[in-house]
Amino acid sequence: MKQFLPLFLWALVPFVARAQTTPHRDDSGFAQSARIRFGVKAGLNVSNADFNRGFPEPAAPVATAWRPGVVAGLLLQVPVGGRFSLQPEYLYSQMGGKKTGPDADYTFGYLSLPVLLKYGALPRLALLAGPQFDLLIHASQRVNGVSETITHDTEERSIGATAGLEFYVLRNLSLTARYTYGLNHIGLGQRSAVTEFAFESVQFSTDIKF
Repeated sequence: MKQFLPLFLWALVPFVARAQTTPHRDDSGFAQSARIRFGVKAGLNVSNADFNRGFPEPAAPVATAWRPGVVAGLLLQVPVGGRFSLQPEYLYSQMGGKKTGPDADYTFGYLSLPVLLKYGALPRLALLAGPQFDLLIHASQRVNGVSETITHDTEERSIGATAGLEFYVLRNLSLTARYTYGLNHIGLGQRSAVTEFAFESVQFSTDIKF
C-alpha cells in the first residue's frame, strides 16, 4: 500500500493543475462538475470472505455468510475532461466474514484507497469503476465464543476491482452503491497453517461534496 501512494499522488498532479487552470463554467448536471470538489462519505459495507476461492481449493465446499460493517472517510473529485472525473477516496473500511466447520467469525479493519474513474451518464447519475487498494489495520476472530486478535497473523494487503453507481439527490448530496471483487488471496495463519480466502463486498454510502 505504501509504495502505491507516492505514485498515485504524482499521477494526480497534472490533473489537479489542469483543473485549476480551466476557466470556470456552470455545471451541465449534478453528476458532472467543472471544478475540484472535496467530500466526506459514510455508509454500510456488507462483505463475504469466500474461503472457496482460496488456494489450494478446500477439499469440501466451505459454507460462508455475509457480514455487515461500516465505511467512512474522505474523497476528492477532479475533472479530467468532458463528463469524466477522477475520484480517489481515503476510507476506513470494516470487512468481515463467517464460516462453518468450526464456526468462526472474522472482522477486519482496512485503510482503503479506491481510485475511481467517474462518468456522468445523466444529470443526476454517474457510473464509477476502478481499482481499490487496502492495507490491514486490525483483524480479529471469534471461534466457539472465544475472541482473539489475529492482526499479525493475517496478510496485510488486498486489491480489488470496484464498479458502481452514484445518484445525486441534491447538487451536494448523493447516494452510492458499488460492488468490489477481491483479486488476490488473503492468508490467515501466516505463522501457522495458512488458510486463504478472497473478499467480495457491496457498499452503500451517503456522500456530501463541497
